[in-house]
Amino acid sequence: MDNLPANSRFLAVLIAAIVFFLPINSIAGVQDDFFWAVDKDNLSQASELIKKGANPDVLNAEGYTPLMVAAKTGNLKLAQFLIDAGAKLNIRNRLGETAIMLASYQGQTEMVKQFYIKGAEINHSGWNPLLYAASGGHVDTIRLLLNAEANINATSDNGTTALMMAVRGNHLDAVSLLLHNGADPGIKNEQGDNALNWAEKRDHQEIAKLLKRHGLSK
Repeated sequence: MDNLPANSRFLAVLIAAIVFFLPINSIAGVQDDFFWAVDKDNLSQASELIKKGANPDVLNAEGYTPLMVAAKTGNLKLAQFLIDAGAKLNIRNRLGETAIMLASYQGQTEMVKQFYIKGAEINHSGWNPLLYAASGGHVDTIRLLLNAEANINATSDNGTTALMMAVRGNHLDAVSLLLHNGADPGIKNEQGDNALNWAEKRDHQEIAKLLKRHGLSK
């Protein structure tokens, strides 16, 4: 290259730079287009973009994968498309949440079922799908997770149980379901509070009565 004229050397360097950077920029463009297609629920375009190299597991600016977005918005069709495209089920966002946790929080029972069938974890350490479902009082989702052998007495990092979350939200039916299926009302969190303490602090009188009928006291 040293023997080439200056203009030729400049042209050679320019071409090399284009060849080096073009694939990266091209893939980035495909990924941006994929996020747009997913956001617009344009599955046919999203499918074509996956064929061009779009990664269904890349996090968006808010820290969510497309599958997590589908879970948050209750878009079962999109979720099924992404799973078929190879989306990973157990990726966590910045808060440690997985797609099945987000679907459980929204009470998206059929979506939770499909995630579980495809291999989503439900019994992992820390916050889990059952706690999320209980926080919203989603009895159908809770029942599904229990039938899938979710650990009913699993605790979060601070000792919170699914029963406590149902109590906190004043979800009487969810509390009753959990108790009927063996939830331990005597478990205490790291502050030393059990489910009854939570009920009384929040003046959830019907739930407090139910817990006392199950033999729980302070």
